[in-house]
Amino acid sequence: VWIMRKQTVPKPNRVTPFGEIVAVPERGTFMGNRGILHDEAGLIRRPWQLKRWLVCVLEFRGRKRTVMTPNRYTELFFLDEATALAAGHRPCAECRHARFIAFCNAWMTANPGKRASRRATAPEIDNRLHPERVGADGSKRTFSARLDDLPNGVFITRPEVGDLAYLVW
Repeated sequence: VWIMRKQTVPKPNRVTPFGEIVAVPERGTFMGNRGILHDEAGLIRRPWQLKRWLVCVLEFRGRKRTVMTPNRYTELFFLDEATALAAGHRPCAECRHARFIAFCNAWMTANPGKRASRRATAPEIDNRLHPERVGADGSKRTFSARLDDLPNGVFITRPEVGDLAYLVW
């Protein structure tokens, strides 16, 4: 007797630290979105639709969604928060409110010149982040720096050993 197990092919909705959307079996600890990226067949047709790239918790207030429902935002999954941030996403102001406030405070520190009495707004941050994450040709922007100058939580590549991502910690 042969027992056939249904094999599921992973959907192309996992995000790498490079911001690429891939189909791999590994599950994520966070979900996010960039708008409606997939078509009726569940194929990714564009890398983003909106400047609002969010990272959310997997469960929030009992909300249920069918992943990659046609004409609904594309659920993207991240291995961890460091991956989501490296890919260019920011914490959701609703489901990750405390992390969003911490992110806003850090953003204000890194972007002096704003009034100290005013908190940065999500659209203001998104409008500033988008050109910092995406180059003029649509590619992921990267920067060169000395390893000693980088903070914990940053991903780096070492071209001499291939195009893998390494987390600085």
